[in-house]
Amino acid sequence: MIRRILIIEPEPQIARDVFLLFHFEHGRFEQERYEPEIAASVTEAVEQAQAVKFHCIVMDAELPEMKCYEAIPLMKTLNENPPIIVTAEKNNLELERKVRKQDIYYYHLRAFGLDELRLAVESIFEKSLRVRKPEITAIKPIVLKQLGQGR
Repeated sequence: MIRRILIIEPEPQIARDVFLLFHFEHGRFEQERYEPEIAASVTEAVEQAQAVKFHCIVMDAELPEMKCYEAIPLMKTLNENPPIIVTAEKNNLELERKVRKQDIYYYHLRAFGLDELRLAVESIFEKSLRVRKPEITAIKPIVLKQLGQGR
C-alpha cells in the first residue's frame, strides 16, 4: 500500500527534514511505503491535492498565504477529508484552540521532535488499516422444559 503524505511547509530545511523522515521509512510489509511530497504554500498544496489523493497532510501552523486554520477546511474538501497534523514551532494557546476547532488529527509541537511526528503519522495509517470485527452477541441456548415429565 502506498501511503501518500503531503507536507505543507514554507521553511525549506524543516520541509526537507520531514520529507526525509518518511522518504526512507518503510511500512511493516514490503509492499507498504511512504510517498511524501512537499508544498511550500497553500497554492502549491491545492495544485498537488487536485492531482493526487493524499492519505495524510502535515501542515505548518505558520503559512505565508493564510492562517493554517483557514487552510484546513480547504484541504479537507480537496482530498476526501484526509487526517491533518498541524506542526508548530512553539505553543500558542489561541492558535491551538482555533486549529483544534477544525477537527485535526494531531497538534504537534516541534520541541517534541520528529519521532513524535512520525508516531502520529503511523497512528493514522494503523487506524485506517484496522478491520473492524463484527460484534458477536452471546447466543442464549433455548431450553425446552417438558412439563409434567419426571415429576
